[in-house]
Amino acid sequence: MLSTMERFLSRALTATFEELALICPDTKLSAAQSEAVVDVAVTVSFNGPISGRLVLRASSEILPCITENMLGADGAYPLTVQRDALGELANVICGNLLPMIGGAEAVFVLSAPHEYVTGGEPQRCTPVSRACIGIDTGRAVAQLLLSDDSLQSLGLAAEAA
Repeated sequence: MLSTMERFLSRALTATFEELALICPDTKLSAAQSEAVVDVAVTVSFNGPISGRLVLRASSEILPCITENMLGADGAYPLTVQRDALGELANVICGNLLPMIGGAEAVFVLSAPHEYVTGGEPQRCTPVSRACIGIDTGRAVAQLLLSDDSLQSLGLAAEAA
């Protein structure tokens, strides 16, 4: 059974890909999607009533389709533009997710999306939920990480540890 955080993240991930990238993602992954390499990652940090970051990883093979749909034109876009499109998806996913967790009145400050590099995190955060969708033969994986203070304020410290 999915936790509340996983349901929120899954809902935000799926809705954002449907509405912004104009893609109807698979919520149950095929064997090919499950085995697809996720080789591109972006992150958005946030601060407010809770703090942490959202990491969005994806198979690079799905980036051209996402970019074309978001920009509304076919074309061979450079990898930098494709990564920007993935970053915008991460930003919107995060923006849709945080009110579900913190409430509609909560105010958050989000950083600009940037390439995610493991080990380069400015603050220690603990993974609290993960959601995955399939797109063609690739996939996208979103992960929510929260600071220790945020875990305690949400009463999740024991669960996430």
